[in-house]
Amino acid sequence: MQEFTGRTAVVTGGASGIGLATVERLAAAGMNIVIGDIEERVLDEQVARLTGEGVDVLGVVTDVADQEAVTALAAAANERFGDVHVLFNNAGVGGGGPMLEAGLDVWEWTLGVNLYGVVHGIRAFGSAMVAHGDPCAIVNTASMAGLLPTPMLGAYTVSKYAVVAMSETLSLETQGTNLSVHVLCPGFVSTNIADSDRNMPEHMAEPLADRPDADLMRAAMRDLVAGGIPPADVAERIFEALQSGRFTILPHPQFGPQIAARGERLVAGDLPVSWDI
Repeated sequence: MQEFTGRTAVVTGGASGIGLATVERLAAAGMNIVIGDIEERVLDEQVARLTGEGVDVLGVVTDVADQEAVTALAAAANERFGDVHVLFNNAGVGGGGPMLEAGLDVWEWTLGVNLYGVVHGIRAFGSAMVAHGDPCAIVNTASMAGLLPTPMLGAYTVSKYAVVAMSETLSLETQGTNLSVHVLCPGFVSTNIADSDRNMPEHMAEPLADRPDADLMRAAMRDLVAGGIPPADVAERIFEALQSGRFTILPHPQFGPQIAARGERLVAGDLPVSWDI
């Protein structure tokens, strides 16, 4: 993509973190913005702020795990701005806990947001984006945990591997069309993902609640996330990929040797090694 002014971008999970930073970067490039987010108060605050800064922006409360909600998001975007040119399937939750300990509700919630949120976005927007014929792009948020196995984050890791596979397959299926596909695989970014349980359904148990080391594990994760790179740095890498057509977006290139080593171990039939963070 080279033309952004006057075009429209839809960003899920766009009221905070990487999503908000990308909203701000795309708005700076002249795009109309549609933000889908499950946190209504934060969404309203950011829409008001951006509107005051002169951005043409629409906020829609959206649970990406619900196909009808994402379909409604697409309808609202079309009604307000017409064709969509960038879809950033970014909404996600962290955690998941050890695979042998996580309850089925944890799996369903994590996969519902991280994996089915992307499925729903592709289904609600993708065909129309191809049909309008203008250069356009879908960016899906995976993770370094979608390229390297990450113990103690079982459901999260599974969901992110699936997003990478989905992005690869969609990119092959849409070659030769006006749609480019990109997958974002960051390491630690300074966001609030370590506190994803704030949006956990009320009936669910916190995945680590029964572990004696739960508080230490949560504190360690918050420290790692807090020490991550700024979301604005990730947003800039996303914008560069939209311009260049780069498929895999790796804001942390230092993990490249580990990704290459994983492939070598697979070919050799060796056991995997975890992401060395």
